[in-house]
Amino acid sequence: MQAAEAEVAVLTREALAELLSARRGVDQGQSMRCRRKVARWPFPGTVQLWLPDDDFGERLELARSLNLSEEGLAVRCEEPVKPGIEITVAVHEPEISFQGRAIVRHCTENDDGRYCVGMSFVFKDE
Repeated sequence: MQAAEAEVAVLTREALAELLSARRGVDQGQSMRCRRKVARWPFPGTVQLWLPDDDFGERLELARSLNLSEEGLAVRCEEPVKPGIEITVAVHEPEISFQGRAIVRHCTENDDGRYCVGMSFVFKDE
């Protein structure tokens, strides 16, 4: 792997649009049906979340990406995440890794004791 490939890009709308466009071309599938203004697409992969921690400021939590859009992301976590907080998130896909900020919109416990966490991205230019 070359050094440039190992770098983590800044989360931008443009980077997300490029990734989603490339995947839609490969997948040729339908987006997930939902009430959202922007379609979310299945994106299994590893996501890093830096969550507030009372003892040390932040702790790193690894999560599994469920879906991704130009506006947000849903992940499966082992621990609950408080809705309304702003966190740092890093998404790692084969094509690109990017890091930015997101606001947790919901956290729902699943039947298996894990949590589905939905978040919307915060872009620096907005």
